[in-house]
Amino acid sequence: MQNSKRLPALRVPARASLWYVASSAIARLIGALGTPVFTRLLTPEEYGLYPLYNTWLGIFTVIATFEITGAVIYRGLQRYRDEGEDFTSATLGLILTLSLSFSLLYLLFRGAINSMTGLDTASCALMLLQIPATAIISLYTAKARFEYKYKSVALLNVLTAVAIPLCAVGIIYATNIRGEARIIASSLTLTVIALPILLKTLSDSPRLFCTPMWRYLILHSLPLLPHYFAMTMILKVGEISVSRLYGASALGKYSVALSLGMAMTVVSGGILSSLSPWIMRRMKDGDIPRVRDLLFILTKLISITCLGILALVPEALALFSSAAYHSILPAVYPVALSVIPTFLASALMSGSIYFEKSWLSALPAIISAAVSTVLTLTLLPIADYRLVSLFTLISYTTLATLNVLVFTKMAHQPPIHVTGTLTVFLLTCAYASLLFAFNSSLASRIILAVPIIPALFKTGISALKEIRE
Repeated sequence: MQNSKRLPALRVPARASLWYVASSAIARLIGALGTPVFTRLLTPEEYGLYPLYNTWLGIFTVIATFEITGAVIYRGLQRYRDEGEDFTSATLGLILTLSLSFSLLYLLFRGAINSMTGLDTASCALMLLQIPATAIISLYTAKARFEYKYKSVALLNVLTAVAIPLCAVGIIYATNIRGEARIIASSLTLTVIALPILLKTLSDSPRLFCTPMWRYLILHSLPLLPHYFAMTMILKVGEISVSRLYGASALGKYSVALSLGMAMTVVSGGILSSLSPWIMRRMKDGDIPRVRDLLFILTKLISITCLGILALVPEALALFSSAAYHSILPAVYPVALSVIPTFLASALMSGSIYFEKSWLSALPAIISAAVSTVLTLTLLPIADYRLVSLFTLISYTTLATLNVLVFTKMAHQPPIHVTGTLTVFLLTCAYASLLFAFNSSLASRIILAVPIIPALFKTGISALKEIRE
């Protein structure tokens, strides 16, 4: 009788994961459909302006918001469960205060920042508008995920994915604005979406300032700033270097490789959306073996899905971009494989946050960012710019490995099946190398992909069973 009463509650994370994966898949598909439109409307140099903007947006977001809507927010929602609306409103107040402070900082050093980023004042102004808007939306979705209100999160994902590219295409056709169109569309669309969320949060609780809550958020976010900044730099240092050494055209091409390679985040991102609060709950119950078993199955699922995508990536590149971008194909494979260690690192970071030892949690990202920076700055100037994708894979693999070690130290037991997970990852890399070797032969890759289909089906069923139980 007790089990039957618990069953519906235990099925909620499974339903949430399916909704997140489905909405992420739709959003990613919409984004993918936009790629061939923009690569044909824009030259590689014009196309490269938006990823350059996004690169600095990611870096400045960490500084301007302390990333308080990251993993810390889930711990805070758990801590202030009985004051949920007040905590959300106080977090909003802190976001607005930090963002305004960063805007004033930009005004003081505008010339230096413009010179450093390669962006003009208008683009930076749009960035200053987008940073708090994105944080407000992230706050809303974090709270909704924590409460497993998955339908509203899914709807918001799809709405954002549809609105931004449609707005950008409209700007391109209606004006003479080209490369900047996607920047304008992104900033204005997210601001419009954030405004009703802001008003709803204030109507639920006008308590924008609360000393204990602000203190908690700042004290637990500040030590993690090196982690978030390092996590951003692992990927962004390569993009910045490609832009500076090889120009906006090369960055535009590399961003296409990132778009295709990161298609795997359709699965991993959707899973992580519900997995992070679930891991927090399992940590509270001391149920690390359950976390270990589920992570192993999900790692296999993501790895097999990754191989399925890579089997058809040459055709996808030809379909979603013009011939000017096709030379970027070799970079897609390492980028796609990096999704596997990134998933593990992100999942384990959620668990590490539970112990509230922020300085130790930040150490893996700092070391991994140093690895990425050293590889990029020493080898990229004398190598092909596409090699930066391999540096990304090495850096994220380092990050995942160190996160396992840190988690083990804090929990006194490993969070993953080490031998099994390592075997899966190495076999996936070997299989991906084989697919790349036959990138010019579709027939050979179809034959190689045949075993992937039943493996994907079997692993997917296992993952669903594990989540439901």
